[in-house]
Amino acid sequence: MAQYDDKVLHELDGIKEYDNPMPGWLMAILWGSLLFSAAYLMFYALSFGEGTMEAEYRQQTQQSVAAVQAYFDANPLVPPKPAELLAGAGNAAIVETGAARFAKSCAPCHGPQAQGLIGPNLTDDHWLHGGSVEQIFQTVAKGWPAKGMPPWGRALRPEELSALVSYIRSLQGSNPPNPRAPEGEVFAAEPIAGH
Repeated sequence: MAQYDDKVLHELDGIKEYDNPMPGWLMAILWGSLLFSAAYLMFYALSFGEGTMEAEYRQQTQQSVAAVQAYFDANPLVPPKPAELLAGAGNAAIVETGAARFAKSCAPCHGPQAQGLIGPNLTDDHWLHGGSVEQIFQTVAKGWPAKGMPPWGRALRPEELSALVSYIRSLQGSNPPNPRAPEGEVFAAEPIAGH
């Protein structure tokens, strides 16, 4: 090892530390990374750049919201005629479609038999926001977010929404076990077509 003795930096207890510098290409990567990270920090994190990521995100979010609103404006939610909803409440196929949607979307709050859990009982003649089929449609479509009822009008296909309202109307007077206490005003329900 005598040939490397001129490259010894330190020697302690017979252990020699040699001068072994990093290769130039590795030092270039190190310094390049440090310079890039400083430039990135200045440009993006400290917002010196014109097109910051936050501004770009806000702009894209506004464009998306505007596109969704434009779609809703071009395709307004038009409720079906009350007679159609009442006729659907007497149609077994429509009621079955509505029951399937109710089980997925409504049962967690209103109970599997609409007897009321967190949400009100939908089988009695008391209604918080009106019990006509038009009012039920508006309640389901627009929801009552302040009371925890989400708007389902844009989340469901129109025929599915109508079937759900027809199903809810078909439950009137079904008297499930363990119903929640009546809430709201008494409303005399319209007769279901065919009954």
